[in-house]
Amino acid sequence: MRYLKVIAQDLSGEGTADTLRYRFFEDDTLLREATADEVRRLKTFGTNYLKCRWFNDGEGEERHLRMFSLNPSGDGTPESVRLHFNEGSVIQYKAAVHDLDNDGAFEIVLCSDVDNDGRADRTDRTRVNALVREFLKLGWQ
Repeated sequence: MRYLKVIAQDLSGEGTADTLRYRFFEDDTLLREATADEVRRLKTFGTNYLKCRWFNDGEGEERHLRMFSLNPSGDGTPESVRLHFNEGSVIQYKAAVHDLDNDGAFEIVLCSDVDNDGRADRTDRTRVNALVREFLKLGWQ
């Protein structure tokens, strides 16, 4: 399975993430880190991800997002995109979008409190949709 691993870090020690790293994996093998061009293309993704406040103190990498798509029909378009917010190897919470009729539009958004503000609401669904939209632009399905 191919997935994008996103790691946010607070290297300044000021209580907010100031560094983002993007790694592309096939199964558990690191294929590469994002190129400078991809980092520029991921600017909107990064802005939305930082709003999730899922980051590491210092140089840690325990807290990260694993994002991947599923294409059970095999037609090349994802029917589902999943987001796993991990702490180490343990998934702390999940989010997903699903295209029920395979028309390219995601009809269902399932998520909990992805921005860690204490409420699972429309804002969380909006953040998940924004992350998925930017992820799909990479063509990493």
